[in-house]
Amino acid sequence: MASSSSPSPPLASPSRTNPNPHAGADPRSDPSMPAASDGDGASPASTELQEEAELAAPGKEELEPPTPAEETPTPRKTRLPRACNSKPRLPPPPPLERLRRRAAAGADADVTPQCRVVTPLVSEPEAPAELARWRLRCMWELGSVLNFFHVFRALLNITVELTAEDIEAALITPNGTLYDLHMPLLKSIPPITRMAMGRGTWVTVLCRKLRDWWHWVAEGDLPIVASHGAEIEMYKELEPSTRLLILKAICDIRVEQDDIRNYIDTNVKRGYDLSTFRKERIGGDSLGISYWYEDDPILGHRLYREIRRVEQMKKEPGKRLKGRRISTPPVVSYHWETVASTFEEFDDVAVRKTIF
Repeated sequence: MASSSSPSPPLASPSRTNPNPHAGADPRSDPSMPAASDGDGASPASTELQEEAELAAPGKEELEPPTPAEETPTPRKTRLPRACNSKPRLPPPPPLERLRRRAAAGADADVTPQCRVVTPLVSEPEAPAELARWRLRCMWELGSVLNFFHVFRALLNITVELTAEDIEAALITPNGTLYDLHMPLLKSIPPITRMAMGRGTWVTVLCRKLRDWWHWVAEGDLPIVASHGAEIEMYKELEPSTRLLILKAICDIRVEQDDIRNYIDTNVKRGYDLSTFRKERIGGDSLGISYWYEDDPILGHRLYREIRRVEQMKKEPGKRLKGRRISTPPVVSYHWETVASTFEEFDDVAVRKTIF
C-alpha cells in the first residue's frame, strides 16, 4: 500500500531560491536551480580542481605570477663629520659681476695708506727764525745726545756747563760751544792724534775720527771728509740737522770705549738697573704714543713724545704667489717731538690732559 505522503523534495539553497515556483514542478529539473558545475554554488575543493584542469588543458599558456613593484631603496643616513676626516667646504665662488667690479676698482685705485691719524701737539712755527730750532727738536737724536751728557758727565771731562738751549743754538749757528763739546770727546777716541787740537783745527781731527768709525755707528755716506783745511768751512755750511748727526755719531763712538764700558759693568754689579744708563719711556697708550722725560739740573727738563705709525698699503688685487695673495708688509714710521721744555709748556700739556 502506497504511502499517503510523497517524499518531500530537497530544500533549495537559501541563497538560491527559485524565483518562479509553480505547482507540480520538480525542483530537481528546474533550470533555475544551480547546476553542479556552477561556480557560485561549487565547493572550494571543486573550484580548485576546475582551475587545475583549465591549467592542464592544451593550448593554455601558463600564467606568470605578477611582478612585484620595485621598491625604492631607503636613503643612507648621513654621518656626522669626524675630526680626522672633516674637510671645510669651500665658499661658493663670487658672481662674475662682482669679480669684474673688483678688477676695475683695483686697476683704477692707487696705493693708499691706511693708518690712525694722531695730531702732533707741537705745530710748525710761523716765524722763520724758529723753524731751525723746531726741526732739531723733532729729531730723536737730540734727545739721545742730551741723555748721553746727563748719564756720563763725570767721565767726559766737559768743564763748561751748557743748557740744552745752548747746544741747540750752537748747532744752528756754529760757535765756540761746539769746540767745548767735541774736544773732550775726540781726545778719548782712538787713534791718538799728534796734531794740536785748537779752535780752528778740531774739525780736521773730527773728520779723521769719523773716517774710521762712521760706518760702525751711523748709516749713509760720510757727511764730511778732510780736504787740506777746506773741511773747516764745509762744516759751517752743513745743515744743523747734519751737525747734530755728527755729534750723535761721536757720542756713540765714545760709548764704545773701555772706560765707559767698565763704568757700566761696575755699576750693574753693584745693583744699579740698566735703565740708569738707558732711557726708558714713562708712559704710553694704545695708539702707539710713548713719552720720555729728561730731568737734568744743568741741561734742563724736557718732555718728549714719540708717535709710532703703522701704514697698511693697498695693492692691486689679483697678484698671487702659488695660490696665495701676496701680502704687503706694513710700513712703520716714527714722529718725534719735544712737547715741553719750559714751565709754561709743561703746564699747557697738563691742562690738555693728553698724556694720561
